[in-house]
Amino acid sequence: MKCPRCMTENGNRTICSKCGYFMYRVANQNVEKRSNTQRALDDAKIAGKSFWRIFRIVWIIIVIIVMSFWLLALMMWLTGGQVVLGQ
Repeated sequence: MKCPRCMTENGNRTICSKCGYFMYRVANQNVEKRSNTQRALDDAKIAGKSFWRIFRIVWIIIVIIVMSFWLLALMMWLTGGQVVLGQ
């Protein structure tokens, strides 16, 4: 295979031994043709997955905060309103 950049003969190599040019390119005929609607749907799926991932993290943080509040309230109720620290 001949490098299109420096014209060095490289045999069966896909990377030029002289200049390092990556000679392999994907053929356009193998690429699936998609409409703009299909691309928009695929983009929406990706955005939706990101949203739900962030939503789950935020939900876990909210649950931890609420549980901490109720645990503190339970401790206050059990001790009669006096929280003893470090004794």
